[in-house]
Amino acid sequence: MSSREITIAGYVLVGLAVVVVELVARRPGSRVPTLSQLVGFVMRQRWGRLGVLLLWWWLGFHFLSRS
Repeated sequence: MSSREITIAGYVLVGLAVVVVELVARRPGSRVPTLSQLVGFVMRQRWGRLGVLLLWWWLGFHFLSRS
């Protein structure tokens, strides 16, 4: 297995984990916050908004820029 395949498998596993946690959070009576509730909580403060902005910048820089 090459390092590229390991990286892709890692991203797929992280994506599946996010989906599973979201499904668990949407069950009735669950104490786990949904993704939208979590982002809403983080965006309440200035540092949270800055962190989300830096996260989007990092994702765009690494996945959308051309070298």
